[in-house]
Amino acid sequence: MTLSRRNFLKGAGIVGAASAAAALTGCGTPTQASSEAETPDAEDWLGTAPELTPEDADRTVECEVLVVGSALAGSMAAYGAIKGGAQVQVIERNSCPHIGGMTISFFNSKLQEDAGLPMYDPITVANKMFNLTQYRSDFALNALWINQSGNLLDQLNEDFIKPYEQTCVPISLEGIFPDPDKEVGEYISTGVAFDTTDILTEFTAKFHQFLEDQGVATDYNTKGEVLVKDDSGRVVGVVATNTDGETVYYHATKGVVMCTGSFGKNEKMMRKFYTSHFADWALSNNAYEAYMGDSPVTDTSMDDGLGHQMLCWAGAEMEEICAYASWQTTAWRSFPYLLVDINGNRFMNECTSLLTSAHIIADLPGHGNYVWQIIPSNDFEMPSAFGYKKEEAAVMFDIENSCEQYEADSIAELAEMIGCDPDTLVATVDRYNELCYNGYDEDYMKDIRYLDAIDDGPYKAYKMQYFFYCTLSGVRCSNKLEVLDSDRMPIPGLYAGGNTVGYRFGASYESLLHGGSNALATMHGYLAGFNAAQN
Repeated sequence: MTLSRRNFLKGAGIVGAASAAAALTGCGTPTQASSEAETPDAEDWLGTAPELTPEDADRTVECEVLVVGSALAGSMAAYGAIKGGAQVQVIERNSCPHIGGMTISFFNSKLQEDAGLPMYDPITVANKMFNLTQYRSDFALNALWINQSGNLLDQLNEDFIKPYEQTCVPISLEGIFPDPDKEVGEYISTGVAFDTTDILTEFTAKFHQFLEDQGVATDYNTKGEVLVKDDSGRVVGVVATNTDGETVYYHATKGVVMCTGSFGKNEKMMRKFYTSHFADWALSNNAYEAYMGDSPVTDTSMDDGLGHQMLCWAGAEMEEICAYASWQTTAWRSFPYLLVDINGNRFMNECTSLLTSAHIIADLPGHGNYVWQIIPSNDFEMPSAFGYKKEEAAVMFDIENSCEQYEADSIAELAEMIGCDPDTLVATVDRYNELCYNGYDEDYMKDIRYLDAIDDGPYKAYKMQYFFYCTLSGVRCSNKLEVLDSDRMPIPGLYAGGNTVGYRFGASYESLLHGGSNALATMHGYLAGFNAAQN
């Protein structure tokens, strides 16, 4: 369904989860983890830097600021560098630009204020962001977004959005949640949608055209291999290889900005930085697939952590507790009907954010990637826990055709169809119905407006599948996005943005901001490029 702007705003169909949703709709076959007998030594995750030097290069490319990676953070780093007055070169290992998500969050911009959205108290939001990341995020990095992202959006509006006629729709969630204090997640109206039908493909194409028009050069099919330092320890470039078989030295006189994304396909890193059950689950169900419209991503191993390794070979330090983003692509996503595991037991408050609950799914019996959504055939208007309108969601996500589903006249019969013990599922449904009739979920504390008794057949079971999307963790950085060494000192000439930056999230994505990962990638990428240009 093509959403109109009016319906888009009214339904608030794209919230924080949307940054992963579109990219995973119709995703490919998940990557399979190695067997237990083949499990690699996670302590050897760093490996050894390749023995490539500028003298090995077939040619040298001179620039002032080099950006490695051309997705959102890299694009914004290039933008920041040109605003800082630098001549910019970008290298990208794929054959085309790529990006995920429909939404980017900005804070208190004039554009949002003019659209009638609320302006928020900075300290309140900073504290909420810190709380929702389990007190693990870097307050200073969050403060950069709070203090500067509104001005960045207004600057983008003048430089790019208006001149290039870019779709730009501030999203309001006002009034969607009648009693926000009783929701598991907390959401504020900071999201801006740049595409109402796809994953920022229009935005990405136009923004790369804008960068090209500003003189930014981009070499595609070119993979950074190792950072180069001079005798003083300053990073002065990158040795890269391309699909033409060349080795190229990119010499950057002002700085290098690393924006190389996730390490979700690096098995050793996944096992080093995540718990064993979650690492097994993520590696077996990795459905990360960034793309650019009709242009395919040719390097399907791109989230292999090479950028993180390059940074650590240069002296950076990884954070030890790493965050993730996940999504589920089937069933009535974001509509909190009863959920049961493969044995037929309820296991969570169904309003829990889909982006943040994959670790719960990974730890269930069987450690698989699906659960069952049990739905009665009544006229109860189940509200969405993310603000979707049900009729729009049904069409947008093709729910009736998107997943395995069964219908039966009794719960016991339905249990047989989905392969769980009938007595267990019947007991689960009986208990759930008791809670619904009493109007109080004493087991998992789901709000009364979501309590819909499973007492009106025929009954349906939808197979709800969860997938790992990407890692959200990286190396320590200063509030100038300088990459820090193990002594917390800046590595001269080296900057980072996006999912190579550490200490932005806790153990998982947090859903206060709509497009929160994109928000930080935008702000941090821009500042990394701008600050590099000042050298």
